[in-house]
Amino acid sequence: MFTYFNYNLVMSNIIPYAQTYLNTKLESWHVHTIFNDIPSTNTYLKEQTHKLDDRTIILANQQHSGRGRYQRQFKSLRDKGIYCSFLMKNYDTQALTQLSFACAIALAITIHELYQLKVQIKWPNDLLLNTKKLAGILIETMHQAETMDVVIGFGLNVYHQDFDDLNATSLEDVYSSRIDRNHFIVHFFKVFDTVIKTEDILMHYRKWMVPSGKVISTSINGIKTLVMILDIQNDGALLVKKEDGTELSLFNEEIQILSNL
Repeated sequence: MFTYFNYNLVMSNIIPYAQTYLNTKLESWHVHTIFNDIPSTNTYLKEQTHKLDDRTIILANQQHSGRGRYQRQFKSLRDKGIYCSFLMKNYDTQALTQLSFACAIALAITIHELYQLKVQIKWPNDLLLNTKKLAGILIETMHQAETMDVVIGFGLNVYHQDFDDLNATSLEDVYSSRIDRNHFIVHFFKVFDTVIKTEDILMHYRKWMVPSGKVISTSINGIKTLVMILDIQNDGALLVKKEDGTELSLFNEEIQILSNL
C-alpha cells in the first residue's frame, strides 16, 4: 500500500492526490491508502473491513476491475476520475436506502457548489450531466445481527477521456477551469456528513432526481416497457405509470431515460 504521486501530472490539467492535505482537511474521515492501481476499491474495503476503522476512505488512480450495479464494468482509466470507496461500520440496517441516496445527493450538491453545474440523479443513484452519465455509485453490505458494515463506492468522470460508444461525459468536458480532485473529496465528505443528518432525505432527493413526467424504458417480466416517472416512495422504490394508467413500483429494475432532461 502506498501513496502515488506522478510529478508529470503537475504540468497537465490533472492534479495528483495529496494524502496529507486530505487527512488534514477531512476531520472525522481518514484516507487510508491511495493506490496507483487496484482491481476495485469496493472489493478491497470489503475484504479488509475487519482490519479497518469506521469512516475509512480508499482512493485509486486506476481500477482495472471497477464495477457498478449488476456487476457491470465501470471504466476507470488512470488519473481520469475519482475512484473512491468509504466504509461505515455498525450502521442501522433500516437506513440503507437513505444512505445510498445521501451519497448521490452529496455528489450532486458538491458538483453544483464547486462548478455551478446542475446534474440530475437517475434512479437509484447514477448522476447525469446533459443526459450523459457522469458518475455511478455502488453500495455493498456485510450484515451482522442487527447492524451492518457498509461500503459505498463512487466513480466520477473528472478529466476528458475517450468514452468510445458509451453515453458518458466528464466534468472537464463542460467546465473550463482546472479541477482539483483533492478539493472535491474534501467538499464531498463535508456535504455528505450534513446530508446523512437530514431528516427528510427523500425531499432532497426529489430536488435532484430526473423529475416526474419523464418517460423511461424498463423491463417488466422480461418485456421492454415504457413508463412515466411519478415519484420516489418512502422505501426508495420508483413509482411509475404505464401507458394504460397502471401504477408500478420499481425496486431493482434497470431504467433508461428516453425523453430529454
